[in-house]
Amino acid sequence: MMDAFRCNQCGYETLSEKYYCPKCRNSSFSRLDIEGKGEVYSFTTIHIAPPKFADKAPYQVVLVQLTERLRVTGYMDEDIDIGDSVSFKEIQEGAYIFQKSS
Repeated sequence: MMDAFRCNQCGYETLSEKYYCPKCRNSSFSRLDIEGKGEVYSFTTIHIAPPKFADKAPYQVVLVQLTERLRVTGYMDEDIDIGDSVSFKEIQEGAYIFQKSS
């Protein structure tokens, strides 16, 4: 499960708590529990990584469509394709880690 927030006025969804909605400027949000399952919307493979992540290369930086309105950037160390089903695994060093799911 992942925590998310939805603006009570316009329905804007985000994974981080906001002081005000960037879309409509409303300051009232509701907490959502989302399943953490989605599909790969886009991705790129990093072959030459910054020094901090060099030991993890090659790896995928993925854009995952979690809900109708919510996309999140994450990390995967598995080969993937656009449209693959993935699920949230954990947060490591502030990064969302996903894994393939069926």
